[in-house]
Amino acid sequence: MRARRSARRSEIDNAKINNNEDTDMKKTKAIAVLLGALCFALPCVVQAQDAGDFGSADFESDSSDDFGGTSQSGKSAGFSVGGEAKIDFRYYVDSRNADDGKKSFSDWDTYIKPKGKLELAYEGSKTEADVKFAFNKDVIADYPFDIIDEMTFRAYLGDFVLEGGKMKVVWGKGDKLHVLDNFNANDYTDFLIPDYIDRRISEPMVRLVWNAPRNIGIVNSLRVEGIYAPFMTADRYGSGIWQPAEVSALKARVTATAKAVIGAAFPSGITSPAQTVEYMAMLSRANSLENNLYPNLYRLKYGQAGLRATATFGTWDVGLSYYTGRSKKTSVDAAKLQTYVQNYLSTGSAAESDKFIDYDRLHVFGTEGAKTFGGFNFRAEAAYTMTNDFAGTDAAVRNNSLGWVFGFDKDLPLSNLNVNVQTIGSCVLNDGGVRDNGAYDVDYNANASYTNDKIVVNISDSWNHEKIKAELSVIWGIEREDLIVMPQITWNVADSFDIIASGLFIHAFDADKSEFLAFRHNSFVQLGMKYRF
Repeated sequence: MRARRSARRSEIDNAKINNNEDTDMKKTKAIAVLLGALCFALPCVVQAQDAGDFGSADFESDSSDDFGGTSQSGKSAGFSVGGEAKIDFRYYVDSRNADDGKKSFSDWDTYIKPKGKLELAYEGSKTEADVKFAFNKDVIADYPFDIIDEMTFRAYLGDFVLEGGKMKVVWGKGDKLHVLDNFNANDYTDFLIPDYIDRRISEPMVRLVWNAPRNIGIVNSLRVEGIYAPFMTADRYGSGIWQPAEVSALKARVTATAKAVIGAAFPSGITSPAQTVEYMAMLSRANSLENNLYPNLYRLKYGQAGLRATATFGTWDVGLSYYTGRSKKTSVDAAKLQTYVQNYLSTGSAAESDKFIDYDRLHVFGTEGAKTFGGFNFRAEAAYTMTNDFAGTDAAVRNNSLGWVFGFDKDLPLSNLNVNVQTIGSCVLNDGGVRDNGAYDVDYNANASYTNDKIVVNISDSWNHEKIKAELSVIWGIEREDLIVMPQITWNVADSFDIIASGLFIHAFDADKSEFLAFRHNSFVQLGMKYRF
């Protein structure tokens, strides 16, 4: 969620605009040999997976949205290879022992995570194709489908651009903060530490873009795009110290319900061999219950579609969008929990329609805009999210809501200093129904606070011909009184070899209101090394 934008394109952002993060592609004979070897190995990887800008502001979005015009003739065709390798050494400095509140240096918890990316790309005269692979322990062990981080095929057909593959597409003018970007889910297994585009989970989809060949009256640079994805992926959350309180509470509730069901089945204890067998069977089913709570999302009912039009009116860049799909956050029907758990423990199976966890159908109507004025680059997004709970009385479905992003950035006349300030917020509508439903409502808030606003400030600078870059990101939760501070300094030692020192400080000022209370002891310092090729 780090907010950063300058009028110039930074190295990282420029890479994202071209849908090719931090790569400096080199065409050499040695790479041709490597490519041949990779092409030989690629079928094995696929088989293994089967088993398991704003006009004069010169802004860019977080992902590839520019296709270089409507024609790609004249481009030199060929293969290219790029990627990066990175390793982070993280040390958690806070204490999880509420009694002492301190932790000696020798007792710091450590976390080491090597990871890598590899991209293969081909450019023809009117076509492009690229595949990005992501390698780290979590992906390989738990999400093998995401070893292919992105895979995009693109054809330039006159005024149209046709794309397909496993893609990340960003909608909205915000700078790494969005309320209109709904197609891709977020991976929060490492909280907010990875950059925005790196947290997004790619989705199989098809996109068709029409670039108007000429200006239409006062409308310049009109572009219309449509997207269809046959299914969706839900947001992912961390385990252990990065497990959100809501997830922990849900697991505890399911466990307590399972214990109650088993206890009710044997009110007098186990008195016979047959009851022993039945008891052991119910325990076994209880152990597998967590893996059978969520619906199967690989079905057409969880498909997604949307339309977006963007254009320039003089010095204003504007856009309208419509999305229909599903929320990436779960909704829980508390009234069905008891019945579902009881049926599952008794029979070992339950129908999809009986599950008490689902993802709400959404219709999101959005508008966006941006303008440069007086040296400030302004940007904004607004969204109305419509669910099936118009009255706000359905405890199992999220209420309709409003969301917004507003901010600016400006280069200051001192060194290469840039200041970026944004706010992102939401408001639940018809909250009276939530109060009536009480804790059974998915939108319930113990403090009766149904707005959630955050201010995000990012200050960045660079020295020595951008060999040294520093930034400081601060997030303040207005209603929830959470504070997150993330400093980072990057030193380009030589060529494409960087050393990165960073950290995170998180504090909850009000334990009753905090959104991130579960993470209050997760402050850390981190040293990393990265090499791009």
